[in-house]
Amino acid sequence: MWNNLSVPMSPSTLAIIACLVSGCAAVSGQPIDRQNELTPEEVRAGWILLFDGKTTRGWKSPSSDQFPDGYWRIEDGFLRGAVVGPRGVDLQTSEKFRHFELHFEWKIERGGNSGLKYLVGSSQKLVFEGSGLPQREGTTQPGPNAIFRENTYGLEYQMVDEAEHPDGKSPLTISGALYQFVGVERSHARPAGQINQAKIVVNGTRIEHWLNGTRVVDVDTASEEFRSAAAKAPGRTRRALDYLSLEGSIAIQSHTGAIWIRNLKLRRLNPLP
Repeated sequence: MWNNLSVPMSPSTLAIIACLVSGCAAVSGQPIDRQNELTPEEVRAGWILLFDGKTTRGWKSPSSDQFPDGYWRIEDGFLRGAVVGPRGVDLQTSEKFRHFELHFEWKIERGGNSGLKYLVGSSQKLVFEGSGLPQREGTTQPGPNAIFRENTYGLEYQMVDEAEHPDGKSPLTISGALYQFVGVERSHARPAGQINQAKIVVNGTRIEHWLNGTRVVDVDTASEEFRSAAAKAPGRTRRALDYLSLEGSIAIQSHTGAIWIRNLKLRRLNPLP
């Protein structure tokens, strides 16, 4: 009988058996690739998924409770958004958050420019005509020749192709910056088409941005330093300041080029005193 025999096995044979039993990733020492999933430890720690990789549940356009099909879609486990013709539509969560830690992964196409916004407090339909400057705002539907965008307003974690987009040349608008408020001293982003790991922490008046393992923004929005920087920001950007103390949606900007985002994981935090 086989159970009475002692058959010597080589290390490679043992590895194959172990791989069949428990998974090759565990044998190699590499973590099992889990996309858009929570581990049991994360669930116990209070993390939630904002995107399950398969459905559009929990996401909507700024002007309705419907998912903006055509402007956004699910692609290979990513939420993918792009400007369609002359039009762009931001995508935002149905749920609102105030104090939280958010992890996500992103990549952008060549020449692309986007952002992940948080503490979003309002949205507008913008109509750009002739000169390229916004001529009308509100809920007015644009004419057939107008450029139309549904914008959201909140603080923004910048995501940009730094090699080919003009925003990649300024510390205030490179990847990871608190857009036009707090800059990043040097680039930490990977080239267009490659995946970046990001983290945002919002707790009380403290805000952190992380990019590929490095904390690139650490600011207190109640500080004189932040107020001074905010006073220099464009008026449209300063609208975000009206919502700093409120719960707000999380939104992904559809601005220039295509953006892909996955593994959106969030846990609520007890606010700092």
